[in-house]
Amino acid sequence: MTACENRNTFTLTGTFINNDQDGKVVYLKKPDSNFRKSNVIDSAKVEKNRFVFKGIAKEMPFVQLISVDESVMPAAFIVEKGKIEMNFDSVLNATVKGTPMNDQYQQFETESAKGIENTDYNFIKSNITNPMGQYFLIRNQYYLEDSQLKELISQSSPDFQNTGIVQKLQKRIEKREATAVGKQFTDLKGLTPAGKAAALSDYAGKGKVVLIDFWASWCGPCRQSMPDLVATYQKYKNKGLEIVGISLDNNKDAWAKATDDLKITWPQFSNLKGWDEDCAVTYGVNSIPHAILIDKDGKIIARGVGEDELNMKLEELLGK
Repeated sequence: MTACENRNTFTLTGTFINNDQDGKVVYLKKPDSNFRKSNVIDSAKVEKNRFVFKGIAKEMPFVQLISVDESVMPAAFIVEKGKIEMNFDSVLNATVKGTPMNDQYQQFETESAKGIENTDYNFIKSNITNPMGQYFLIRNQYYLEDSQLKELISQSSPDFQNTGIVQKLQKRIEKREATAVGKQFTDLKGLTPAGKAAALSDYAGKGKVVLIDFWASWCGPCRQSMPDLVATYQKYKNKGLEIVGISLDNNKDAWAKATDDLKITWPQFSNLKGWDEDCAVTYGVNSIPHAILIDKDGKIIARGVGEDELNMKLEELLGK
């Protein structure tokens, strides 16, 4: 091996805490341009609790993934010259160290897991001009404020800004800004489970407090929180509250069954497009359950409101 080759190589050595993985194949993957999928570029067999990958490191650090089991979240590491160590615990959580960027990345992951404020933002901002920062912006976008996302995107490269996933993210931010707290509600339309046309404007801005509840039959947290919402509706429906459910289902029968099983009696509609649901797109909703509260005059007064906050606001607006 020449001196030049040696200077630009990396070695990743992975170690498992026990021998449960011996004989299995570990895959080295590269995220695609949209950072949503990954392609296998190499593989290695686990022997005596270890595996090794070697390759060429580019001048610009970038992210690759280690997949131990397709049912387990892939472990990320930063490709840069030097010797990199990745250690897996008994449940296949990984820690990485050995080179400057991997040490920085591991510190970021540790602080993020502890809930230290602005960890994601600070790490991504310091790396937003390279593929590593761009990868983690997409991966951690749900933990960042829209103002932070806009700032980080503006500081990234034009090529990154022109990717489909970033353009979709920017449009979602624009939708959330257009339907932010203080804005008048934007109308939504769809069909009820019975197939009748319905609209948010049938209820909002007509003298009642309206809660838009984005949910789906396949959403575990939605189903888990629904009994509390049913109880809240029973308490306030005769005091001026209306709930309008918007389903992100794409299966009408599953939607209807969940409605019956969960004892949902308030109005609801959907266009049965799953995550492409027109109503969710209009409000920039990218996770469920998600609730938006609208006052009697049709003005949005809360977004992403949880059960405790909802009951506090309803007491203020409608009394106990």
